[in-house]
Amino acid sequence: MRARGRRLKKGTPLPIYVIQAGPVGNRVGQELRTGSLAFVIRQLEENRQRANSALDSTHRAARSFWRLMLGTSCIGVVCHSSFVLLFYLNGVTGLALVNVGSVSLYATSAFLLTRGLAPWIAFSFVIFEVLAHAMLASYWVGWETGFYFYAILAIPVLIVADFQRLPTKILSVTGATIFVIAMDVLVRSRAPIHALPEHVVDGLHYFNLTAALSILIFMVGNYFWLIKRAESQLHLLATTDSLTSLLNRRSMVDAWRFEKERQESTGASLALILCDIDHFKQINDTHGHDVGDRVLQTVSETLAANLRETDHLARWGGEEFIIMLVGATLDTAVRIAEDLRAAVADTVIETDLLKGNEPLSVTATFGVSAMPSDLSESLEAAVARADAALYNGKRSGRNCVSRHDQQDARDMVKDAFV
Repeated sequence: MRARGRRLKKGTPLPIYVIQAGPVGNRVGQELRTGSLAFVIRQLEENRQRANSALDSTHRAARSFWRLMLGTSCIGVVCHSSFVLLFYLNGVTGLALVNVGSVSLYATSAFLLTRGLAPWIAFSFVIFEVLAHAMLASYWVGWETGFYFYAILAIPVLIVADFQRLPTKILSVTGATIFVIAMDVLVRSRAPIHALPEHVVDGLHYFNLTAALSILIFMVGNYFWLIKRAESQLHLLATTDSLTSLLNRRSMVDAWRFEKERQESTGASLALILCDIDHFKQINDTHGHDVGDRVLQTVSETLAANLRETDHLARWGGEEFIIMLVGATLDTAVRIAEDLRAAVADTVIETDLLKGNEPLSVTATFGVSAMPSDLSESLEAAVARADAALYNGKRSGRNCVSRHDQQDARDMVKDAFV
């Protein structure tokens, strides 16, 4: 059987359905027509901001890698200039010339990376120099000098390199691994072409070992720091609202679980306040969504500035905020809500985006409910009671505080089990 649908005329605004917590579900499935696109646009903008933040972390890791390559190139110029002098003074003229070539490659790489020109060519120069020099130096002056350490170090560098394609990374790492193994098989047991004094061999061995370990420690430490920083940013993105920097709904649910467990052990009282900005849709329609965003930010800052450190404040959705007061009775919560209402009403939003550049004042309606320690209920039930009080406040004229009494809450819980 084919499903039948209504054909929309050209230009008809598409209805958007949202689920909104109502007094007891009265507003579930509310159809938003004119202006409903504002909510979707705001959600898309917040998602875009989160995506940009994640992309910024990726770019930061890439920039860190190229800074590492630039530092390696500069250090390579200094070290191989010293090797030129060392090998020349010890009569290894051929290897001294090889190191002159190494200095040239590292200097070219540093120039390209500094100017931002062809970074992958510069990276290729570095990897080629490391592998080729490790092979030639080990073959020329002996395996015991430790130049093969740098060839081994090239493998993790290739692993963390910002390759655009995974197959390229796999082939590069595999090729470097095969090269190191082949170098070990072919060179390790061979006598050096030019035998250096024992103290020079020992000095080179421990210098190369120390240098390779230092580079490895720096590289691992740098990427560990990047991972921890990205982890912190991801946690922030997952737990906060990108527009207001308040806790998001998920974080408030986690906070409620924590405080509810503590309430069961200590008997401390909890209270909820729902705050809804009055005529917010009209603000968006009149002044635009950028002004609406500024209103949300200003109201959130005002609420946060007038709460205690022990309280929890979150953006619950749209123009709605939720506050959980720790250790507050219903009467205390009502007084705090009244202070918040007055603070919001006294707040003036000034922005160049306002039409006529006139300051904008807003008001908010508050619904309050308590969560007594002797009452076992879910967060959704407590929010529904606060929302019912908020709905009553809206019907009473807005810009007010409405409460949901504890006895009504007990009756609601009792009726649920009848």
